[in-house]
Parts: sequence; structure tokens; C-alpha cells
Amino acid sequence: DTARNHTGTHLLHAALRKILGNHVRQAGSLVTPDRLRFDFSHIVGLSSEELSEVQTLVNQKVRDNLTIRVKESSYAQAVQEGALAFFGDKYGTTVRVVEMADKEPFSKEVCGGTHASATGEVGSVFVLGESSIGGGMRRIESVTGRAAEQLFVERSSKLESLANRLQAPLSDIETRLDSFMSEVEHLK
Repeated sequence: DTARNHTGTHLLHAALRKILGNHVRQAGSLVTPDRLRFDFSHIVGLSSEELSEVQTLVNQKVRDNLTIRVKESSYAQAVQEGALAFFGDKYGTTVRVVEMADKEPFSKEVCGGTHASATGEVGSVFVLGESSIGGGMRRIESVTGRAAEQLFVERSSKLESLANRLQAPLSDIETRLDSFMSEVEHLK
């Protein structure tokens, strides 16, 4: 689960750079077996369309089942070959480069963390939300794999429960809710 979430951070980073631009740079992350948090540089909040685009691209790369290759090289060679390296970290003479690619690399970063062997192992990536953490810094929180599946089951169950309470088929709950809200406004 930790490897799935860590791989998810790399996929999110690459998708954010493709959709928002190359100015996006990772500023930190938290990876646990249950979830991931990814901090990055960007001046404004993402629109719901941009957030949806990021999630869609990440999940497309998961379905593409890109091969994940890990190799060691010198820091200079890794950067020269296009690997991203941030934070102003102090790197040793030898670094690990993690590349997710089919024909062309989708993600290529200097990283010492644990990863899946192919993006398909991540399962689904579900973005929980995006927020500001300071001037020019944003945060995305997500779940992958089993946690994403569990979230889907919980939300589906909640929707079914709402449909039952509204006495409407699931496909009509928005219309039924709008009707109730109009009725409440009228009664007020």
C-alpha cells in the first residue's frame, strides 16, 4: 500500500506538470499505507476541471500499466538525462532514478523510496481534495488501491442510503433533493 501511494505521488507530480505547466515543483509529500499527501508550487487553486483532468490523466497512466524502472547513476548524469530532482537535497555521488514509461517517459525523478513495478499495480487514484498551504504552495490529498476501493464502496453506500431516504431511484436523487429544497423554501 505504501509503494502504491508513493508511486501515486510521482504520477500526480507528472500529471500536474503536464496540465498546469513545468513551473510545478514538488515541495514535499507524506506517504502512508492509507493515503498520500503531495505538496507543490502553484500560485492559484486548481479549478474543478483541472483537478478532474489531473485525476483522469493519472488514472489513464495507471491503466496504461507503464513499466517502472529503477536505476542508479550519478546525480549529474540523472539530471542531464532529464530526471527531476528538487528540494535542494544533498545527494550522494550515486542516486536512484525512478522512471515510469512506455515509449516516452511520463515520470522520471531522483527518488530513494519504494515503488510498484508497474503503474497498473497502483489500482485507482482518487483525489480527495486540493488546498492552499501558504503563498504559492498547494496540497493534494489522495488515496490509491485498496483505500480508493474502500472509499468508493463507502460513498456508493451513502448514495444508496440517501436515495432510500428520499424515496427515489439513485439516478433521480438530485432532482428529488431539488424538489425538497424548493418545497422547504416555499414553506418558509
